[in-house]
Amino acid sequence: MSATQTSRSLQSLTPAQLLALNHAAGDWHVRRMQPDWTGADERALNAWLAEDVLHAQALARLAQTWQDAQALQQMFPASYAAGQTAVPDAKAKPAASARPARQATAQGASLGWRWGWPAQALLASLLLLVIAGMGWQHWCNTAYYSLEAATGTGELRDLALPDGSQVALNANSRLQVHYYPYRRETVLDKGEAFFKVAPDANKPFTVTSGHSEVRVVGTAFNVRAAQPEMLVQVQEGRVALRSTLPGSPQPVLLTAGMAMALEPASGHYRQLKVKPDEVAEWRTGQVYFQRRPLAQVAQELARYLDAPVEVEDPAIRAIPISGLLALADPERFLLALPSVAEVRVQRLPDGGWRIRRQ
Repeated sequence: MSATQTSRSLQSLTPAQLLALNHAAGDWHVRRMQPDWTGADERALNAWLAEDVLHAQALARLAQTWQDAQALQQMFPASYAAGQTAVPDAKAKPAASARPARQATAQGASLGWRWGWPAQALLASLLLLVIAGMGWQHWCNTAYYSLEAATGTGELRDLALPDGSQVALNANSRLQVHYYPYRRETVLDKGEAFFKVAPDANKPFTVTSGHSEVRVVGTAFNVRAAQPEMLVQVQEGRVALRSTLPGSPQPVLLTAGMAMALEPASGHYRQLKVKPDEVAEWRTGQVYFQRRPLAQVAQELARYLDAPVEVEDPAIRAIPISGLLALADPERFLLALPSVAEVRVQRLPDGGWRIRRQ
């Protein structure tokens, strides 16, 4: 069986194809429950299952639906009695008049045995349940609201979502939003965003970036997607931060005033502190550096310039820098560094920047 065939699913079929496949699976399922099922029948069934991976999926789905129908019969015996449609008992011997006449082929393409109308009515009901279940699954996983937003250098953007949630998008950032009937999902592909989420216990709100995920119901928090870490700062409420890689540690719960950096590749958490009123200060259009090491300032400038900023000499990486960065013009701040520290700033041919000792 090829990898392409293995990856197929029932959702890829047209309604007519699905109905035909479910009917064939129903034939096999009901026939297999009869007491005169033989080894030849079993081989024919196995041959049918081997023809297509979807045959096994359809048979398994119908078997589960059959069990659900048995449960319904026990819950509503009067309704089933009124319709004279009982779920067949695999242990009960069928009456001679109702016993199916088999014409099974080696490939199991057509069973050719006949049902009375009660079994036909039940199978029709089961098929409707299967199709309805698949329709429900499709509905649950179809977004009724989608949005893609991106910002350039020096550009900030505010987004209003249909449930009342609000998002502020920092410069050089890209965000996807998808709202489903029972969940709200966003993907921060790059950059930084501040989320103020409208509470809805029935629709959790998630922010995914790479292999990191933040999950909330209603709160305000900031997420920065900067390799190799994802940084989360909470202004109010609570959020759960976790790595989505297999074998990762349990989620970490953060409350107001807490911050956490997660390295998804290793699952390593690094706890930080932040004042709630300082969360996402970039929304003012400015970032204030107070005696920040030059290496960290260079890293921030690289994000806002959307270009690499290299500190050439390790000896100057720890030089403290203070100043106010205007996000609309980060290049001006970079070029002004020699006025506050003994460094030189050089533009590189590839568009990047180098900071070196004077």
